[in-house]
Amino acid sequence: MVGKVLAGRYELIEKIAEGGMARVYRGRDLVLKRTIAVKVLKDQMSGDAAFLRRFEREAQSAAALSHPHIVNMYDVGEQEGTNYMVMEYVDGINLKQYIREKGRLPAHEAINIAKQIAEALEQAHAAGVVHRDIKPQNILFSRKGKVKVTDFGIAIAGDGVTVTAGDQIIGSVQYISPEQARGEIAGKQSDLYSLGIVLYEMVTGKVPFSGESQVAVAMKHIQEEIVPPRRIVSDIPEALERIILKAVQKDSAERYTSAAEFLEDLFYAEEKGITRVASQRNSYNNSYDEEDDFILRPQAGLSGNNNRSEKKPRNWKWLKVLLVLIILGGLLGTGAHYVSSYLFLPEIAIPDVKGLSQNEAQNVLREEGLIPDPDVSYIYDDEITVGNVVKTEPPQGRLVRQDREVKIFVSKGPEYIVTPELSGRTEREARTILEDLDLTMSVVRDYNEDVEKGEIYRQVPGESFPISRGEEVVVYVSEGRGPFKMADLIGYSEQGAIDYLEENDLRPRIRTEFAVGSSGHVIDQKPEPGEEVLPGQSVDLIVGE
Repeated sequence: MVGKVLAGRYELIEKIAEGGMARVYRGRDLVLKRTIAVKVLKDQMSGDAAFLRRFEREAQSAAALSHPHIVNMYDVGEQEGTNYMVMEYVDGINLKQYIREKGRLPAHEAINIAKQIAEALEQAHAAGVVHRDIKPQNILFSRKGKVKVTDFGIAIAGDGVTVTAGDQIIGSVQYISPEQARGEIAGKQSDLYSLGIVLYEMVTGKVPFSGESQVAVAMKHIQEEIVPPRRIVSDIPEALERIILKAVQKDSAERYTSAAEFLEDLFYAEEKGITRVASQRNSYNNSYDEEDDFILRPQAGLSGNNNRSEKKPRNWKWLKVLLVLIILGGLLGTGAHYVSSYLFLPEIAIPDVKGLSQNEAQNVLREEGLIPDPDVSYIYDDEITVGNVVKTEPPQGRLVRQDREVKIFVSKGPEYIVTPELSGRTEREARTILEDLDLTMSVVRDYNEDVEKGEIYRQVPGESFPISRGEEVVVYVSEGRGPFKMADLIGYSEQGAIDYLEENDLRPRIRTEFAVGSSGHVIDQKPEPGEEVLPGQSVDLIVGE
């Protein structure tokens, strides 16, 4: 695709991102002479007519949004089967990268970023558009530091029509709301839940839920409560923690009712909560006394009265033994200290490197005091971009000793299956073939006079198209010839009329009546000439005798 020009004006210069449904390119608008971002749908999505209709509708909804904190959408179109959206290009890093760089953000900075996101959502929700995939990767920073929310490409319009890929949940599993995890329609409060999770990650440096699979993480959003952020980072202001905990309630009725309400509490936390906590900390510092760190205990032998004033005779033998034991104990203690410094290294939690490039992940591991295994494994993955990390062994969050070797598993991209040729097969045969390939099938039935009834005459995607496991193939099954107009058979000989009916898959029913001069010929028919009939239908012929 690099080098291609869409609509005669949008030149694709380089690929900058890839997701499950689309690839994003940095491009150039040759008419307006400006840099742009172009999102191009993958071929397997372009083959789904229903998806494309919804995609165009949502693109138009997103294009209507105009706000300083929303990435502008300029155009949407199609060229030779390539469906694309043209958007504002933001030359900066995303929030996920920024969190990784800083570890975690101070409360005032996290609140400032969250305010800008909430303002963008307030504008979108007012226009009837729900984002459905609020996550740090979709929060961009311009060179001037302004927050820009992007990727309204899987948004949902106010009428409840959603854009989905097959039966899969759309939205990043670490940030989706419980209702999205259950496969339900996402609403405005789903976005606010996701914003709460993003805010949690900003101030703690980690997402609240992780697991071995996407399903495991999704179930935690439904069933488990998050660890309050102040248990992880104690200096998070209490007011900010209350905002986060309200935003991530399992029941949407207990969350913020609107982005405006969320925003109002963020302003309060910024103006009141953080200032109050800071002043308390200063007052504590002013009254701090180093002696408070010590506990004065009575010394042995100096408490109470000692009535045993008589001196006992010295036992030099036992004193020598005691001296030897003390010396040995000292030597053993010193040795143990040096041995323990080598054998008992500090424990380290395996960091989250999923989605990072191989080099980035190796650097993160080294910074944490771990050793990347030079023997990297490459595995298939439907979501992680080719060349980025899928998982580690030991897994994220596992406590290990410093200098432990960690194995990295890098994505080879989706494991594609080449679609078989299904034309001419029956529905049952096609379903068996696709199930063996771990693919699903949906059926469209239509009339086709050129194909036997019950046979497949078309498939989407077509033969030899690469798709991922679990994806859907649409087959079109012939219902045979459709309705057609009945011919005028009056005057035909009896045999001639029967021949016509049999050739057109109609069933003749003969009845005779006396008619002068019409013996052996059709004198009447039902249905009448010009009426629509279907193959297999019975036709009554009245023949003269």
